[in-house]
Amino acid sequence: MTKADVEGRRGGATTRALAKVNSTSITELLRRVGALSRREIGARTGLSPATVNRLTAELIKSGILVVAGHEPSNGGRPSILLRYAGDARLVAAVQLHAERVAGVLVDLDGQIVLRREVALPGPLAPDASAEAIARKQSTQLELMIELINVLVDAARGLGAPCVSIGVAVPGTVAPPDDLVARMPEIGWNEVPLGRILRERFELPIVVENDANALAFGELSRGAGRGTSSLVSLLLGRGLGAGIITNGELHRGAGAKAGEVGYLLMDRSAFARSYDEHGDLEDRIGSVALTKQARERGIPVPGNGRVTAEDIFQLASDGNDAARELAEEILDLISLTIAALVTVLDPELVVVASSFGNGERFVPAIYKRLTGRIIEVPRLVPATFREDAVLMGVAELAAAEVNEFTYLS
Repeated sequence: MTKADVEGRRGGATTRALAKVNSTSITELLRRVGALSRREIGARTGLSPATVNRLTAELIKSGILVVAGHEPSNGGRPSILLRYAGDARLVAAVQLHAERVAGVLVDLDGQIVLRREVALPGPLAPDASAEAIARKQSTQLELMIELINVLVDAARGLGAPCVSIGVAVPGTVAPPDDLVARMPEIGWNEVPLGRILRERFELPIVVENDANALAFGELSRGAGRGTSSLVSLLLGRGLGAGIITNGELHRGAGAKAGEVGYLLMDRSAFARSYDEHGDLEDRIGSVALTKQARERGIPVPGNGRVTAEDIFQLASDGNDAARELAEEILDLISLTIAALVTVLDPELVVVASSFGNGERFVPAIYKRLTGRIIEVPRLVPATFREDAVLMGVAELAAAEVNEFTYLS
């Protein structure tokens, strides 16, 4: 076989694949602009009338499109209008936090129709036994599964079936079992979450890192629409990044791309090794901030854990020690973004907080980066604030059932 033969095979597309690409074009057009006639669909997509008729009939049969009335008549037979049936199907999206699981039902038009959440057990003692850790993990899993069941049942009660489930976690997720690794704040390590959920539910399941979900949500429905490259930064009890390149999530060879908590921040990092927390995480994560708060006389919440959000709130309330620490946190976030931007050259950087107020970080980060890197890209807060990760994993779950296909 010649090189030309190989390249021809790589570049070619089967009739079925081409039909999926064209169906995607029709579906995304109607998602974007609303109801259209078949004639208008053909004019906007460039597809032939026969192709439009055949594909829209299949999309109607599958429930992706529905009839939305008729165009006003000009004397002839009025044309039927078709629209995307996003409100007729729902996805369940859940986000795992250290202390709770948040869940929503989202229709395929991107509207949240129901919210539920459940509290998780508090932290164990540092010297907890292996049996106690296993019991807590089992309880956490059962509470998450119970919440998903509540969402699926609620969708049925609303008369719109739940067609897929998306789960966002603050850790790396590796195939084939969606193995979730290294979540010390929650106490999980090497948990095959995807396999566990697929044994309990007969729906398509997506398990994704929370920062990756944030990035995908911004690409699909947020500030990143129309871009092909972006970086998202998610500040919670740690710090994570999601990377979009060429319009797709970049997970890396071992699904660890974006684990910026392991960035080495200066030469002192070489004086020790890291296991559960990397060098950056060891400076900006909640364990490190709790320790620094106690050393600096900064109030510690009743739950015994200090987050970056706590520090920023105390700083805005006038606590001088917290204000100094907040400036250090912003310095570290800015250094992280500088490294990502220098290596990846994205069109957009999205900054988010698990607490929903990434807005407060953007001006300070922009000021720090200006004049210090080649070019500061567009820098914005997350579009959906505290729902940013949930919306992202909902979009990933929706993509599983929409079966969108694109020409690369």
